[in-house]
Amino acid sequence: MHGLCRLSLVERTRPAPLLWRLQQLLEDGADPCAADDKGRTALHFASCNGNDHIVQLLLDHGADPNQRDGLGNTPLHLAACTNHVPVITTLLRGGARVDALDRAGRTPLHLAKSKLNILQEGFSHSLEAVRLEVKQIIQMLREYLDRLGRHEQKEQLDDLCSRLQMTSTKEQVDEVTDLLASFTSLSLQMQKMDNR
Repeated sequence: MHGLCRLSLVERTRPAPLLWRLQQLLEDGADPCAADDKGRTALHFASCNGNDHIVQLLLDHGADPNQRDGLGNTPLHLAACTNHVPVITTLLRGGARVDALDRAGRTPLHLAKSKLNILQEGFSHSLEAVRLEVKQIIQMLREYLDRLGRHEQKEQLDDLCSRLQMTSTKEQVDEVTDLLASFTSLSLQMQKMDNR
């Protein structure tokens, strides 16, 4: 595994010293786009682990936010799967493409929608946990719509977020989740039409 990738993996235990060490490596000429044998870069690892400071540092030093790993995943795909909203925001602002397809033909938004479907089917999640996950997906969609310049849809999303805040039962959260799933499907369809 490449040195920058190893550093990203241990960032959780010692964030400040690692950030300093990573900055030193990058300033000494380490390649921020270097990948391991599976095509994963330090940016992939940092995105998956939710390390937004590392993500920003790597982007500042030329890491490619659209570089794909062996499965065709960009760092945004990994951040979307794990709902790391600050990382998603950083990647989008750093030029990550929301329409990038992995080898299975899925965009980061498709992956977020899949996670939403899994949440709806699961019964082991507490109301607060489900509410938090839905809120994170709403935040990711908000960034996505902002990046596409779809301000009218962003207002609809804000309405869903307000409704989520007023929920007090799992059924009410499920109702908002269903609306969000429909909204996400509509956004994906509109994206396909725009790409034609």
